[in-house]
Amino acid sequence: MPDWMPSWGTTALISIVTSLLTLIVAGRYVSPLLEVRNRRFQAKMQAREKFQANMLNVLSAVTHLLAAPVVPEATDAVRTALREERARWRAQVDEATKYLTDHAVQLLFAYTGSRLPELAVRYSSNVRGVWISDRTEEQKLTALQNITQHCHTLFFDSPVYARQRVRSWTELERLLDDLESPARP
Repeated sequence: MPDWMPSWGTTALISIVTSLLTLIVAGRYVSPLLEVRNRRFQAKMQAREKFQANMLNVLSAVTHLLAAPVVPEATDAVRTALREERARWRAQVDEATKYLTDHAVQLLFAYTGSRLPELAVRYSSNVRGVWISDRTEEQKLTALQNITQHCHTLFFDSPVYARQRVRSWTELERLLDDLESPARP
């Protein structure tokens, strides 16, 4: 360095140049990569959030449908109101199962592992299949409630409940296998 610059000036100049180069490199090369990574992470988390929301919509509506049958002893006004509510809950199940089926592929990118993404897609496909099947309404609702409860436990319960999640995993796979197997005459 020049003789006229004090020793501390050399240190300051080196740190200023290093800081400027770091800012330039980070701003030009690192920052765009982090922005892309952030967008991918947000998309992944939004897919999980929508998966959970629609799963809870199915579970809620199915639980209401199972809990509130139209009783013949009720007055006409109550029976009419119950029929309207049941129609609204059926529409909620229909809408949620459509969403789950239409957006199942997003779950392949939202979850990691070899079997977990496949299980999420299987659930999404089967939930719609059960809803549009020719089963009785009671069978549909019970099947939807069972697979949705186990799926929700598997994907969204706390890792603290690992044993419960493992049980739900095996039970969910069993239920899905039963639903996917051809009906016996």
